Amino acid sequence: MNTEENDLDLYELLGVNYNSTKEEIDKAYRRKAIKFHPDKNRDNVEAATKFFHQISAAYKTLTDPQKKLEYDKIHKAKIESKKRFEKLDAKRKALKEELEEREKAVKQSKKTPVYTQESCEAKIERIKEETARRRREREEKLRLSADQRSKASTTYRTNLTPPSSSKNSIKVPGPSTRK
Repeated sequence: MNTEENDLDLYELLGVNYNSTKEEIDKAYRRKAIKFHPDKNRDNVEAATKFFHQISAAYKTLTDPQKKLEYDKIHKAKIESKKRFEKLDAKRKALKEELEEREKAVKQSKKTPVYTQESCEAKIERIKEETARRRREREEKLRLSADQRSKASTTYRTNLTPPSSSKNSIKVPGPSTRK
């Protein structure tokens, strides 16, 4: 048998169980041979011929006690290997899921900032400086505003004082000036 035939499960190919008797194997072979004989499948002779040769080789192997014993050893080893692989596959899947969860947690932790003592102290110092600067600006505005108000009030008072000289005074004719 070539490597392609080695990959085939002969029991599955004939449609029988691992514990099938020679009579059950004979019966299954006859059914498959009649159904897939190249003379019965004229529409796809090449595929039918290939499949017919495969079931014939499977029949020869499974009906010869020595060949069947050798095949059963190989078949059993393949089944055990497949089971081990599936167990490993399940472990790999679990490890992969665990790894993905860890990666997700790391990504999430990178989104939220990590505050160290130094970064917090630096932030507090920056806020203090900003507050002091704003206070100085506000005090400067208040001082300038107070200076402007005091100048305005001084100007207003000087404009309200009565004139001291008679040049600037207005004379209103009174009763003594009439004749």
